[in-house]
Amino acid sequence: MQIFTYPFLSKLIYRYGNILASIFLLSILYDSVSNLNASLFNLIPFLIALLMLYYLNKHYLMLYKILPSRIAADSEKLVCSGFIFSRKELTIIYSNIESLSGGIFDGKNYGIMKICDGRNKVCIGFFNSLRNSRNLEKIILAKVNKELYENAAEKIKAMRK
Repeated sequence: MQIFTYPFLSKLIYRYGNILASIFLLSILYDSVSNLNASLFNLIPFLIALLMLYYLNKHYLMLYKILPSRIAADSEKLVCSGFIFSRKELTIIYSNIESLSGGIFDGKNYGIMKICDGRNKVCIGFFNSLRNSRNLEKIILAKVNKELYENAAEKIKAMRK
């Protein structure tokens, strides 16, 4: 069984980066509201900061649900644990994987890679910053059904051209 984890700094950013960014955006919102009487032009930074705060928190809530900090892979399954604010442990059997999306699976060098289990209706995600993420990608691609493998391999080949 191979175990994949994030480096300390990446784990710190994925877990707590939202807090610092939200505090910064809230300070911008506060300044904009306090200066709103002086000029209506202060409404523009207020709206921009409000939209950024909304989308930032929406993105982090999605990450909190699907991003495990530890993935253990063996010949039959993936065991995912260390979810943020949760003690759940998900097991995804390779034969139940219904879709691979994002990152290398969509022909990109970056982004979150999502693996969805069709039988249990759960998805997990991981980033390239996972230690030995290329090995995890290889294991997943070697174990999924042929159709998913060929689809992902086609996108990877198109990316390398």
